[in-house]
Amino acid sequence: MTTRYLKPGEALDHTNHSGAAINVNDVIVAGALVAVAATNIAIGATATMLANGVFTLPKKAGTAMPEGTRVTWSVADKAFIVGTGVAGDVANAGIVVEADAAAVDTSARVLIAPGLGTVVAA
Repeated sequence: MTTRYLKPGEALDHTNHSGAAINVNDVIVAGALVAVAATNIAIGATATMLANGVFTLPKKAGTAMPEGTRVTWSVADKAFIVGTGVAGDVANAGIVVEADAAAVDTSARVLIAPGLGTVVAA
C-alpha cells in the first residue's frame, strides 16, 4: 500500500452509529477523539465533525478551570470536568484557553485536537 495525503484533519467525516440524531454543535466522542458536529447528523448518515480548534463547550458547574487546565470529557455529565474521570470518559481531551472559566460558569473555551485525549479504562 502506498502512503498518500488525504486532507487536513480539522474537518473529518463521521458516520452516526449512536442510535440517536446528532445536532449541530453537539460534542461527538469517537474513541479518544472529542469533536463537534458541524451540522445535524441523522442516524446512519455521514457528515462533518470538527476535530481541531477552539470551541465554547459545556463544563460542569462547581469547578473553576483556569486557562491552561487540561480537561476531561465526562460522558455521563456531557461536559468537561477537571480530573481523570471514570471508565469511558476521555481524559485530557482538551485544554482551557483564552480565558479562565469560573466555578459558576457552565461553559469554557476549550482547545480540542486529535491526539490529546485518552479513553479512561475500566
